[in-house]
Amino acid sequence: MLCIFCKSKDVVRNGKRRRNVKTKQSYLCLNCERQFVEVDGFERMRHKPEIIARAVHQHEDGMSLSKVQNHLWQHDKVKVTRWTISQWTKKYSIFLKSNSSGIKARN
Repeated sequence: MLCIFCKSKDVVRNGKRRRNVKTKQSYLCLNCERQFVEVDGFERMRHKPEIIARAVHQHEDGMSLSKVQNHLWQHDKVKVTRWTISQWTKKYSIFLKSNSSGIKARN
């Protein structure tokens, strides 16, 4: 594990950061004395990564923003705006495309 700030290897575990969405391991850099959590791409997001991935995937598969919004409300009781789904699509669709292209290449 490297420090995300100074890239030092002097890092120790420093408890856990508990949120409504997910519990993450917290780390402390002994070199720069800064605390951080491991980067997973979903930092500071209010919804679970599974919900975001499903919404982006549905929108990329051709569902309208309204239908994706309605689906999330009916099946997961998650209330999000169409604008939020649009922003998720802009942010995460590149990751999903690169991930799916690797899967198709193996088959």
